[in-house]
Amino acid sequence: MMRQIQFVIVMALLCLFSGFTTHAAGWQRTTVPLPDDDPSRAAASHAQKPQAPAPEKDSEGSKAASSDQKWQQTVTIKGVKVDFRIVPSVKDVMVQRGPVSVSLNELSGEERFEGEQAAVQFRFTDATGAPLSGLSVAAWLDQYRSGQPSDQKTCHDKIQAFLQLLLSARPDVDLNTYYVLVLAREPGILVIDPRVGFSTSKLYTMIDLPAPGADWVLTGGNERIFVSMPAVHKVAAVDALTFRTTASLAVGENPMRLALQPGGKYLWIGNDAGRNPGESGVTVLNVADLRVVARIPTGQGHHEIAFDDNRSAYVTNSEDGTVSVVSAEKLAKIRDVIVGREPVALAYSTRARAVYVASRGDGKVTAISAEDHSIIATIAARPGLTALKISPDGRWGFVANGKENNVLQFDVSSNKLRQVYEVGPSPDQLAFTTAYLYVRSRESDQVKLIPLSPGGQQGNTAEFPAGQVVPSKLADSLAPAIVPSLDSTSAFVVNPADRRIYYYQEGMAAPMGSLESYGKTPASVMILDQSIHEISPGVYSTSLRLPKAGNYDVPLFVESPSLSHCFDFAIKVNPLVKKEVQVAVSLKPLKNNLQVQAGKPVQVAFRLIDSDTEKPRDGLKDVEVTVLRAEGLRQFPISANPAGEGVYQFTFTPPTPGVYYAMVRIPSLRIRPNQLPYLMVQATERQDSEPRAAENPQPGTR
Repeated sequence: MMRQIQFVIVMALLCLFSGFTTHAAGWQRTTVPLPDDDPSRAAASHAQKPQAPAPEKDSEGSKAASSDQKWQQTVTIKGVKVDFRIVPSVKDVMVQRGPVSVSLNELSGEERFEGEQAAVQFRFTDATGAPLSGLSVAAWLDQYRSGQPSDQKTCHDKIQAFLQLLLSARPDVDLNTYYVLVLAREPGILVIDPRVGFSTSKLYTMIDLPAPGADWVLTGGNERIFVSMPAVHKVAAVDALTFRTTASLAVGENPMRLALQPGGKYLWIGNDAGRNPGESGVTVLNVADLRVVARIPTGQGHHEIAFDDNRSAYVTNSEDGTVSVVSAEKLAKIRDVIVGREPVALAYSTRARAVYVASRGDGKVTAISAEDHSIIATIAARPGLTALKISPDGRWGFVANGKENNVLQFDVSSNKLRQVYEVGPSPDQLAFTTAYLYVRSRESDQVKLIPLSPGGQQGNTAEFPAGQVVPSKLADSLAPAIVPSLDSTSAFVVNPADRRIYYYQEGMAAPMGSLESYGKTPASVMILDQSIHEISPGVYSTSLRLPKAGNYDVPLFVESPSLSHCFDFAIKVNPLVKKEVQVAVSLKPLKNNLQVQAGKPVQVAFRLIDSDTEKPRDGLKDVEVTVLRAEGLRQFPISANPAGEGVYQFTFTPPTPGVYYAMVRIPSLRIRPNQLPYLMVQATERQDSEPRAAENPQPGTR
């Protein structure tokens, strides 16, 4: 019998493709359960929506003081002992206060403070004290406003609402999710929640950037994203836990390529400073405190960066035909190695203990020893090399040739070519999953798959269409256009030409579906995993930035054995955190999943709740709504009229199919459009022969 529950994170890819564009012939909208240990693998069978179990009435479910003082609360349900705690994250968070840096985690003790970087942890043991491993655990943080933590029924209702992923019932913090992040050619990063169904917009939020990003990297703890912005000569630091840009750092002229040093201590930034030869090289940034610790001139041209086993960094200088070797400890250049005309890519092989460098101008692949930095081999190819990757096991090298339209495979043990694979015109990007090398070609809509044979024998290649338009000139991006999913048996592929992100499951003839980019031009894609993981036998944990001060329920749900409970936790006011001005009202939509045929009117209603009294806010005369098309090209201003009991409503007619967002503004309360949650309407194709509405929506009766 199929398992009824495929809870939140395990359902991610299912909801991602529930009802949107598909390309495989005969594929229909289904609900697809996924394996417990893998939120990215789609199966072919139907599943029901998760249902929270009935609230437990066992007297053992009462809270008890933990005998282990390291754990803050303990509950026993059905013979399973569950311990709970929220503790400071091992990694500290520094903020600037005048001339000194102080820690948001420096307020010691058992109390936790807003803004701290913390870990939420649960421990499960059976009646014998043995740890319970392999559980599917879901949890949330949700502020309670009644003055008391949730009782059993309220807890059950909360869990059921959160599992259904309703926009009207979002928790303050969801601890069970992963996001698809899209770096756009325009300034900004789209954050897409793939679990939300098509009828409720997948766009979770958008991260503002001062300028377009060229490259980006995610820190090892999934806590911070760095984005290079050459137009303003800066790197943005983005908090991956709150999706806010927290700093814009001056890092030298024209920062392009970013690379995290193994261990995550330093971020290396390639400065392609063509106008100032003395500034062309790398800037090194301390990840912990965001200070520039070194500026190292290396040579002229574009810079790619690779590392060996944390002793040295290798920096290409494309115009000089050299690779600079830099001490990762002393942050000083050791020597320059002449490699060939226009080095464009490099990668390190742990097995060969060598760095391999591909040169576009003369078609050479040069191997540099990590021991003494001498050239130990040269592999002759043809001019036009564009990309180079070493397989995850360090055994095989692959190099793409954009002129010859092929990919060469070489053996790092012998430094000899083994295979030649014909691919699409102008291959320029390579990416690995466990079983395949993916090849993106600029002048083809087909992505080629090359099998990673253990013995290096030539296997049967495959391909799939990633869109209907070739990427061409819009593919000119440093950041990766292909990334593996969490299970490494599928991948996401960006096609900037048709503004979509495609999901491909290995073994299929075509992508399972695609994500829209909401009017932006996608340049790169990244997977951000923020779900709960088992970090030791029976202990499950995830990181977060603690939200605003207040009292919170911590609803916990386990699929098997079936367990549910609400812990409670207080977050204290942190004097080190700059306070945000409280919004005077909150907004709750009266109906989710609004759909209407294009050209027909739809009424949208919402309730405004006073933030102080928590009662409906009536009598506002200046509730203004701006309706935006997802492409961001048209805006439609409309007034919302009061309907009593804090309800306000407006009517409009979407002229064409698509997604429309309604942003609410209230000048008398000093509320800007971006301060309240948006309302969303999905306009579908007309199903009759009636003429379409004019391009401007027609307001209804007011």
